[in-house]
Amino acid sequence: MKQPDEGGMSMSIWKRSLLYIKTHKFRSILLLFTLTVIASGMLIGLTVWQGSREGMQDLKETYGNSFKVTAIIPQTADDTRLWEQTGNVPGFIQYYYKGSKVDDELVRKIREVEGVTAYNKEYTLLLTYLPEIDLVDGLHTYFEKIDQAEGYPEEDLVKSWIVKSQNELKGCTDSSLLPYFRSNSLELIEGDPIREGDYRKILISDRVAEDNHLQVGDQIRVTELDEVKIMEMSSKEARKLEELPELVETFFTIAGIFHVNTSQYITEMTPESDIADNFMFIDIDSVTEIYRENGAYYGEPLDPIYTATFFVDDPARTDEIIADVKQIPGVTWSDYELEVESSMYESALTPLENISRIMMFLLIFLLAVCILLLILVLRIWIGARKKEVGILISIGETRGRVRSQIFLEGGLLLLAALILAAGITFWGGSWIGNTLLDQMNRQQTKTLQVDPIENPATIEELEEMNEQFQLRSEAELVETLSCQLEASELLTGSVLLYLALGFAVWLETRRILRNRQKKFRDIIGKGT
Repeated sequence: MKQPDEGGMSMSIWKRSLLYIKTHKFRSILLLFTLTVIASGMLIGLTVWQGSREGMQDLKETYGNSFKVTAIIPQTADDTRLWEQTGNVPGFIQYYYKGSKVDDELVRKIREVEGVTAYNKEYTLLLTYLPEIDLVDGLHTYFEKIDQAEGYPEEDLVKSWIVKSQNELKGCTDSSLLPYFRSNSLELIEGDPIREGDYRKILISDRVAEDNHLQVGDQIRVTELDEVKIMEMSSKEARKLEELPELVETFFTIAGIFHVNTSQYITEMTPESDIADNFMFIDIDSVTEIYRENGAYYGEPLDPIYTATFFVDDPARTDEIIADVKQIPGVTWSDYELEVESSMYESALTPLENISRIMMFLLIFLLAVCILLLILVLRIWIGARKKEVGILISIGETRGRVRSQIFLEGGLLLLAALILAAGITFWGGSWIGNTLLDQMNRQQTKTLQVDPIENPATIEELEEMNEQFQLRSEAELVETLSCQLEASELLTGSVLLYLALGFAVWLETRRILRNRQKKFRDIIGKGT
């Protein structure tokens, strides 16, 4: 039998495919509907998955581009190789740490590593006295009121009126690189941040500034008290003094004023220094100077044990840059902890990670369902065409061409389904993705909420209560996803669905075409 040429045979396949779709409308509509549902789920899943991945990448680029270096300090001073006792003031034993530290030399070496762009050195001075500043009321103000209400003799009163005016000063090289400001938990609304090279500069909150009638450019007096003398005094004696015994007096110029953007769990048991509106930030050189002067009084001027955070130019290379840092010669890296600073955005990352996992599961599930449904639909589609297939085989069509015709029929319907699915995705993809994100955010917020502990009965509960007072310097949850259908997602979805269609066509036609051509002729003969 003479075979038609390639071009004629190709045209006949197209004509037969279009004719079959046209004459078998019910079957075609059924397959089109099935493919549209699957394609819509596939494209929506791809766009939401890609949107979640982009959101995760944005978080990592914004907050995950740093690593922290901390010296591993022994908890006890028993090892004389690492600790040396200094000073001779009774009750105030002072120890000098001789082990590895985050000093200026180490900072210099790390900054020379390719990819490291900036750094922030930090240390917090504990309970510095601010005699002219009224802080936001907290635990010690509450204690003072209780003492006065109970009518205790003046000499027996706890010196809460002193402690309530003591505050931590958080030293830094660059305040804009602190987690509080990077996460927008605190927002500088006036003035300038603390920068490297600043000297005797301070940042305060707008609430403290308003309560004390302060503004940018004003000065704040900060002192270090002589704790030895104060301990020897009664509360009555201390109150009679116009000025408490001081070791160091420093005047700081207000460089900037910040606003607290996040809510904080605060009760009467919250120490003043843990209240975000009472936070104060100063330059690191002033921290060092005050620490040395205070140490000199008790025996020997010492440097603080700093920590430092380093920033990189490419978040994707953070691990690689850390590996390069660990290759710096002459440094005992076993004495340090080097870790990627991820705590600030982990809670914001969780909802996006959950969405990514859900979408990945959905895509795999839809691909499996697609193959299964196509097999079922094609079984009906092909099963009713045994005679037609037999005729095609008998007139010389190859099995490949028969499969091509059936694949072409399904492929044309799949093309139409993809067009419809693209429209559905464009219309509803963002709504579905952001609705899912909203639910994930609600779940994450609920997870982070804990019942407050107001009357701790154990050390563990006391530690948990103290943690509740801490201001979380975490990135805000991502509120919207970009779920616009891109060409790459449409191409990926199309390729996956056409591969699934091809596999289903091959599997189902194999059941029929594996029979010999003679069997099809027998079927034809019986039918005639």
